[in-house]
Amino acid sequence: MNIILFGETGAGKSSIVNMLAGHNVARISSKAEGCTFKWDRYPVKISGKHYNIFDTAGLDEGEEGTMLAEDAVVQLYQLITNVEDGISLIVFVMRGPRIKEAAHRNWRLFYEIFCRQKVNGSIIITGLEQEEDMDDWWPENKGHFYSYGMRPFGAAGITATPGKLKGSRCIYQEEYDESTSKIKKMIREHAMPDPQRIDKLKWFTDVLLFGCIKVGRKSTDEVRRLVDRCGMSSE
Repeated sequence: MNIILFGETGAGKSSIVNMLAGHNVARISSKAEGCTFKWDRYPVKISGKHYNIFDTAGLDEGEEGTMLAEDAVVQLYQLITNVEDGISLIVFVMRGPRIKEAAHRNWRLFYEIFCRQKVNGSIIITGLEQEEDMDDWWPENKGHFYSYGMRPFGAAGITATPGKLKGSRCIYQEEYDESTSKIKKMIREHAMPDPQRIDKLKWFTDVLLFGCIKVGRKSTDEVRRLVDRCGMSSE
């Protein structure tokens, strides 16, 4: 099954990959790489089942808000072509405890435009290690997400770091182990056994119609360039 992680830079996507793998396989960096969709695939095993976890680059807010660069469209199209056997789950990773305004727009980009609401979508909220009870965050804040039409298949409040080593144990080790179990449970319960394939042509059209990239109303040069860069046929 193919699972795609998405979210802003620094939200903890690569850390979640490492949690699922049980050791460091994904490189963690604090450097922002802009609004492009480079990705890496990591095979993991959960409760005897094999999964491919796709770690995508950060969805960063630029001067033009949620407008995607042309490079982002090409990268995302190439990701779709690499998961032609279908997608079982998308997971929006966001950093709490504060809710950013861009959260609902990033969710809409993947869930509505990318996956056309045909793939289960879950949410993981990281950065909650200092909360009294990480499980309380979602019930207390879900109303905000519901107001934007965000009704995920499962949500988990976690810490993506075990914290600094203090003595013989990391300070958040207990919360970290608990968080790892939560993520695995979410994947087991909500990953679709029958993966959904994305129609690449319909997706490409939606990206243009929803204004994810700048394309002039009467100009076709930009569209032709994108078609060429994506390696699509003229048909």
